[in-house]
Amino acid sequence: MSSRLKESNYIEFEKKIQDNSSKGNLSKNKYVIIITALSYFLCGFSVSVISVALPTMALNFAVSAVAQNWIAMVFFLSIAIFSLPFGKISAKFGLKKTFYIGLILLIIGSFGVSISNSSDILIVFRALQGLSVAILNVSTLAIVTESLPLNERGKGIGIITSIAYVGLIAANVIGGFLTNNFGWRSVFLFVIPFLILTILITYFKVPNEWVLMKDDKFDYVGALIFGLAISLLTYGFTIMHTLQGVGLLILSILLFLIFGKWQLNIKFPLFPVKILKNKKFTYSSIAALLCSFSTFVVIYIVDYHLQYINNVDPQTTGLILMLAPISMAISTFFAGRFSDRFNPQFIASFGLGIVFIALIILTLLNETTPLSVVILTIILEGIGYGIFISPNTNIVVSSLPDKLASIASATVSTTRVIGETLSLGILTVIFAVIMGSLQIIPKYYPLLIESSQIVSILLAFGCLIGIIFSLIGVKEFKVLKI
Repeated sequence: MSSRLKESNYIEFEKKIQDNSSKGNLSKNKYVIIITALSYFLCGFSVSVISVALPTMALNFAVSAVAQNWIAMVFFLSIAIFSLPFGKISAKFGLKKTFYIGLILLIIGSFGVSISNSSDILIVFRALQGLSVAILNVSTLAIVTESLPLNERGKGIGIITSIAYVGLIAANVIGGFLTNNFGWRSVFLFVIPFLILTILITYFKVPNEWVLMKDDKFDYVGALIFGLAISLLTYGFTIMHTLQGVGLLILSILLFLIFGKWQLNIKFPLFPVKILKNKKFTYSSIAALLCSFSTFVVIYIVDYHLQYINNVDPQTTGLILMLAPISMAISTFFAGRFSDRFNPQFIASFGLGIVFIALIILTLLNETTPLSVVILTIILEGIGYGIFISPNTNIVVSSLPDKLASIASATVSTTRVIGETLSLGILTVIFAVIMGSLQIIPKYYPLLIESSQIVSILLAFGCLIGIIFSLIGVKEFKVLKI
C-alpha cells in the first residue's frame, strides 16, 4: 500500500512538472528575476537598517527604552498581521497589482519615517513600512513561483533570497555610512529611487498579470481574528515572563483555535485549513518556523559575547556579525540551484544540521573561548541557515497547487515572523529570570554567560525538532533528474 502511494505521489509530481513546462524558463523571465530581486533587496535593507539608525533616532527623539523597542517591534508586528491576509488579496486582485501597492506603500512609509518629527509619528510610518514589506514578501515569492517552471523554481528562489541577504549586508555598510555623514533620515530616503526604478521596470518590462482566485470573496472576519491572535502572540511572548504575558499567550491560542474553526466553516477562507493535510507543506512549514526560532537571536548572543566577554569594540563586532548574512547569501544561492536537482528536503535538513552544530558550540561559550571559535560559529550558523531556507521555501510553495502560490508565500512569511517572535521571547524570558534588572557589568558576566548558554540549549533543542520535521517524507518522491 505504501509503495503504491509513493508511486501515485511521484506520478502526480511528474505531471506537475509537465504542467509547469509551458512556463518560461529563467532566461526568458530575466525581468521578473530583476524586479523580484530588487524587491527582496529593498525589503532586506528595510528590515536590517533600523538596527544601525535606531540609537541615533532614539537620541534625537529622547525616547524611553520601551518606546525604542516599539520602533523596532511594530515593523515585525505589521509583517506578522498582514502577510496572511495579503496572500489572499494578491491572489484575488492580481500579484502584479499587489506588488505595485507594496512598492508604493514602502515609498510612502520610508519618506514618512524620514520626515517624522516625533516618536509616535515615526512608529506609525514604521508600521506602514512593515505592511509594505509584508505585501512585497508575499507577492514577490508568488510571482517567482508562478513565472518559473518547477525544475527552475529553486534556482529562482535561491537568487532572490541571496539578494535579500545582500540587502541585510548593505544595510549595515550603507546605513552606517549615511547615518554618520548625512544623518539617520538619509538612510530611509536611500531606498526610494530604487523603489521607483522597480516600479518602472515592472511597468515597461513585465506585461503579465497573475490572478489566482478572482471569484473568491475576502474573509474580513477571519483577517480580524487572525490579526488579533498574532498581535497577542507577538506581544505576549516579549513579556512571557510576566503574568500578563502568560494571559496574552493563552488568549492568543484561544483566538487561533477560533480562527481555525471559522476557516473550516466558510466558503472562501483566508487560510484553507484543509491544506494542512498536505504533510509535505505542513511539516516543511513547521521546520521553517523552528529554523527561525533557532537562529534569530544567535546574533544577539554572539553580539553580547563579543562586546562584553571578549571586549571587542562595536565597529569590529559589526564586521564580524556581517559574516552571517554574507555566509547566508553565498550558501542560499547555491542551495536553491541544488534543490532543483536533488531532493530539497534532504538539502534543507542538511542545512539545519549545520545550524545545530553551531548552536552546540554556542552552548559551550565562556570567558576562555577563543575569538576564532566565536567567528566560526557565526559563519556556520549563516551557512546552515542559507542552505536550509531556499530548498525549504521551494518545498512549501511547490507542494500546493499553483493557484495557492500566494497562500504558500504568505505562510512562508508568517511562519518566519512567528519563529522570530518565539526566539526573541525565549531570550527575553531567560535573561529576565537569570539576570533580572541587573546591569551587564564585569561582576555579572558569569550570569550573562549562563543566560546565553541556557538560551542556546533551548535553540539547539528546537533545531533538532526542526531537523526531524524537515526529514519527514524525505523519500516520498524520487529525485528529479535534469
